[in-house]
Amino acid sequence: MKRFLLFLLIAVMLAPSLMARGSADAGTYQLRTSTNLAPTGTVGMALTRFVELVNQRSGGRIRAVANYGNELGSQAEQVQMTRAGALEMVVASPGSGLGTWIPQLACFELPFIYTDIHHNRRVLKGMEEEVSRLVQPLGFIARSGQSQGARHILTMTPVHSLADMRGLRMRGPNATYVAMFEALGAAGTTTDWNEVYTALQSRVIDGMEASPSMINSMRFQDLARNMTITNHVIAQVFYFFNADWLNSLPADLRQIVLQAADDAAVYQAEIDDVDQEVALQEMIAAGVNVIQPTDINAWISATAPMVDQFRARGPEWADFINRIMAIR
Repeated sequence: MKRFLLFLLIAVMLAPSLMARGSADAGTYQLRTSTNLAPTGTVGMALTRFVELVNQRSGGRIRAVANYGNELGSQAEQVQMTRAGALEMVVASPGSGLGTWIPQLACFELPFIYTDIHHNRRVLKGMEEEVSRLVQPLGFIARSGQSQGARHILTMTPVHSLADMRGLRMRGPNATYVAMFEALGAAGTTTDWNEVYTALQSRVIDGMEASPSMINSMRFQDLARNMTITNHVIAQVFYFFNADWLNSLPADLRQIVLQAADDAAVYQAEIDDVDQEVALQEMIAAGVNVIQPTDINAWISATAPMVDQFRARGPEWADFINRIMAIR
């Protein structure tokens, strides 16, 4: 029923683009946005700020609204809606959201390739033009990459060392994470973000991984009570605009939208650094068992071959990885 309503919504919104033309003729434009993340997380809070900035700065010439979580379906469905024109912008992970068409985008999330969060943010800014070039054939323009914090392992049973990962069924958002878990001796599987809670509850998976802020915003620690501090991946999202819509705006409105996106990314960086620590402390106070692994170098060594393995998948993979690795 939910999927039927989703596609009914798309059909209504797309009725020979009359709605979009009517808006333009009246001097106003609609900006419908969505993220599969919670409104209480820092990416969701930044999207709220983006919508507020666009509405304020455009003086009513753009009417922006946002949806969160699974209100409009999975991340993949939200990306498809944006491609079709039923949304004007989607906040999505490049690898998980667009990896079906451009699989090398998942290389942003190769394990242990960033020195810290600031390094990751430099990479996102430096790679923005390249990501836009790659997604252009899909009808997107990429903007305003946002880091989601260093990620750790959350499990039902304690993981003190690499040996404790053996045989665990671990959720990851895309194939890069599955390959990482296999390198760590676990069994990786992909599950939509908004289905992770149920998967933990039913023991379909033994654990998952994400940043403290992301975990805390979804209350996954209510089910899995052990967090191993690994800093294995720093994930990210970009704002992916429907290119036809963005290019149809008058120059001044287009600049307002892009500047609001950049300002929202700055805001997200500011609040995320604080929220990661606050979220971790809240989880500890609630009784989560926080573990420092005794052999983190073994984790790094086990996953190190992945960089060359992914390079070997083809010249487009090697080029993308080399571009990432060149930014320090």
